[in-house]
Amino acid sequence: MNNIHFNYNYVVISRLVLLPILVFFGSLFIIPKIRKLSLKLNFSDTPNDRSSHNGKVASFGGVAFFLSYIFVLFFAETLDSSHVSLTLLASITIMFFTGLLDDMTDMSPKVKFFAQFIAVSFLMSEPDFRILSLYGFMGIYEIPLYASVFGSMFFLLGLINAFNLIDGIDGLTGITGILVASFYSFMFYKLGFYFYLTISLATIATLLAFLRFNFSVKRKIFMGDTGSLVIGSVLGLLTFKLLSLKVDAYTSLSFNREQLPLFLISVLFVPLLDTIRVMFLRAIRGVSMFKPDKNHIHHIIVDFGLSHRRASFFIGLLNFLVALIMFFVIQVFNDLESVLILVSIFFIAILLLFLMNKNKSAIRMKSKMKKLFLNFLSL
Repeated sequence: MNNIHFNYNYVVISRLVLLPILVFFGSLFIIPKIRKLSLKLNFSDTPNDRSSHNGKVASFGGVAFFLSYIFVLFFAETLDSSHVSLTLLASITIMFFTGLLDDMTDMSPKVKFFAQFIAVSFLMSEPDFRILSLYGFMGIYEIPLYASVFGSMFFLLGLINAFNLIDGIDGLTGITGILVASFYSFMFYKLGFYFYLTISLATIATLLAFLRFNFSVKRKIFMGDTGSLVIGSVLGLLTFKLLSLKVDAYTSLSFNREQLPLFLISVLFVPLLDTIRVMFLRAIRGVSMFKPDKNHIHHIIVDFGLSHRRASFFIGLLNFLVALIMFFVIQVFNDLESVLILVSIFFIAILLLFLMNKNKSAIRMKSKMKKLFLNFLSL
């Protein structure tokens, strides 16, 4: 019996240590090859009026992410007690080819959304990713199956596209992904879910390798939709795994299970903030939700004077601080008070972004608000 336990521990430790290391060095090796092939086949990102770069840049860095996950899912299968590896592989593969085709042919938003819907449907077919209770968060307990499935699919599709939307400057999606995966790695380690811990660590490893080239001047490469959709889907499925766990699984963490949704929202603060804000602005302007613009958080920060690298690290630091603050908040305050604090942080961030925004429409809006305020004072 002791020998069996020792062998299992050896398998776990070897997978946790070796796989992320192999993913890191494997990504360092293959990304330059992908870059060279991308430029040779003329699959590169050409600057337009929304671009934050000059000159053609190789794309398809996300191919390395996809290959890394295939490698990890194959060799970490022994840790997969729920036997969901094939489902995860199917979902990630659909996301990968959706992003690949979009990078190559500029796929229509409707076709792209339909493909994402199919990929997410694979995940929702697994009971392991269904959220059937919020365990008392804001007074909500059991959730009907149909509401859980449709609500989960809506949120997961939103989260995947949130990572796609923030992929607008060098390093931002990579840094944000590393931050989120680091928080999740700590949680999965404490909870003893080593299969998902391995996936989280592999995400950190492949993104660290990617940033080496994404920040490079001479060997720059973008992850493209190929990468952002894959990373978004993996971080999304890890989020839903955490949300699907029952109360007894969370005894090793320092906060109550019911407060988990609020903490995960704070970990995903920047992607969610940017998506909600941009979609709201597009809605009030009466333009398509799918119409791209230069009104994202990263555009505002770069226009304010920061380089891509500094802007990405600044935004990543903001996300980290919000998550850290909420980690302590949920241990001191009740659900309603914690929600009010997070909402307050959200609106403070919105206000600061509005004041920093040098976009023409924002300047016009600030001018109108100034006139209204002066007219009010003159009454």
